[in-house]
Amino acid sequence: MNLPLSRGKRTASGFEIRYFSTKLLQFQTIKRISVKRSFIILALLAAAGIAHAASPVYSWEWTTEGTQITAPGWNGSFTYTTGNDYATFGSGSGGGTPYNSGIAGISGSFTVSFDLKNLSSTGNAWKDVFSLYSNGTVSGESNSMVLEFNEAGELYFYNKGFGGQTGGNINTGVTWTDLQQDTWNNFSIVSDLSSQTLSVYVNGALAGTITGWNPSSPALTGSQFGSSFGEVRPMNGTMDINNIKFYDGVVLPVPEAATASLSLFGLAALMMRHRRR
Repeated sequence: MNLPLSRGKRTASGFEIRYFSTKLLQFQTIKRISVKRSFIILALLAAAGIAHAASPVYSWEWTTEGTQITAPGWNGSFTYTTGNDYATFGSGSGGGTPYNSGIAGISGSFTVSFDLKNLSSTGNAWKDVFSLYSNGTVSGESNSMVLEFNEAGELYFYNKGFGGQTGGNINTGVTWTDLQQDTWNNFSIVSDLSSQTLSVYVNGALAGTITGWNPSSPALTGSQFGSSFGEVRPMNGTMDINNIKFYDGVVLPVPEAATASLSLFGLAALMMRHRRR
């Protein structure tokens, strides 16, 4: 049955759109708020999404004006040169492999995020960029999860028995060739006990998830950059890093600013088009 169309009429608050309910076959009316008001709401929502509500337990940020670091209990350091908007790490000259084998205050779900670029060497087959530990482990790779290159140069996140849970790995979709470029890549590792998932995000997009994630000892007790504990599988060369955050809890990444802006402008253009009609 063809239902007659009903024209919307312009009101002080926007458009009034009329339509027929296919279930009830009765005339209904929905009022849409004005384009201007919608745009304001979208802008506020976007701003709210960009700002993280949680405060990190540990954080490092390097800017051309200086550093902002909250990292009690960490040993070793990243290499920062005044005036740069990054630091470096790794086993090569000018690097460093900072670690903390006594992390406290992250007992359940957690999130770790950081930005990487400018890897100086591709000779990194089965070398570790980053490692996380449970159960108070202080050496080797047991009870760990690692961000590690395979022999083909693909960067994987391997679970090596973290918290007593075995199995599972995630292909980040990033290679050592990608990381050689002077372009930031953001990584977020999210251990979410409530949903029983371990997820890796790259530049705000989900790279992969391990389901059934329920380690018997979920607390994060250690971590190292550029290696695993005991200098196991140390990364060759150096890499630039910035915006390191360790959160006690789940903090999902936001889309890249460019993507978010394009989405917002796209919505605005669509709404303006409807307004002209």
